[in-house]
Amino acid sequence: MKMSRKCTVVGVVALLLGVAQAPALAAEDKMTRDEYKAKVAEYIELEANAKAGILECDEKIASLKEQLAALASEIADLNAEILGLVAATQEQIDVFGRQLDGFIRQLEGLAAMAPEEIFHHRGEIDDIADEVTAMKQNRIAALPKAAAAVARVEALIADLRSRLPRQITTTYEVVKGDHLWGIAGKDAIYDDAYMWPRIYRANRDAIADPDLIYPQQQLSVPYGVAENQYLVTRGDFLSGIAAAVYNDPTKWHKIYKANAEQIVEASLIFPAQVLEIPAN
Repeated sequence: MKMSRKCTVVGVVALLLGVAQAPALAAEDKMTRDEYKAKVAEYIELEANAKAGILECDEKIASLKEQLAALASEIADLNAEILGLVAATQEQIDVFGRQLDGFIRQLEGLAAMAPEEIFHHRGEIDDIADEVTAMKQNRIAALPKAAAAVARVEALIADLRSRLPRQITTTYEVVKGDHLWGIAGKDAIYDDAYMWPRIYRANRDAIADPDLIYPQQQLSVPYGVAENQYLVTRGDFLSGIAAAVYNDPTKWHKIYKANAEQIVEASLIFPAQVLEIPAN
């Protein structure tokens, strides 16, 4: 429609300019009556050509509108087919996308932190990684936009994990009513009360009895382990650790031998123990 108006305006302007200039030309050049009639006929022909051009423009516009309508119909059919293939509604796809966008914003916020700060949010990073792993089982994740968002989330997670320090130690000030079990169980510490021996071992010079700690004591709280070490958590056993670090559970004896001083029996290891892992 805009093209049609443009064509019309051009034709009318050309006609008016021609008609307006004709008398001036006649006066200036002292045109004869026949010459004047010829010039007017010329402008009339120009007007006819302009109108023909307008009609041609209108026909092209109408044709383009038909093509756009057909294309819109094809797109609608394709979208319906896609929804059928992923077994989801558009609303579910939108919710899926918003969740991924939220993860991206969350991870980008963490990426702006110093490595030591990121370390304290490692649980948050792990939670997002687990959720995205589960989301990838959904067919919606195969859609191009969703797949790109998933890739972005995984790239951010990989970058954040690469920036995490392997070991870090923070300080915790004891308050009234605290005990090592409770401190270890705090969300901001280990979120696992069974890890209390690690705090005890890190503060043997300040804690004579693990059942006796006092307000205002400054306790060191270690996190992470060195590259050649393994931190035992609840449910761990030597063959399972060997499977994790060597991809071979039968090599558990190598770990046992390297840690004979702190492992009384091969079947007895405890949370918070830090085991040395010999090279494979």
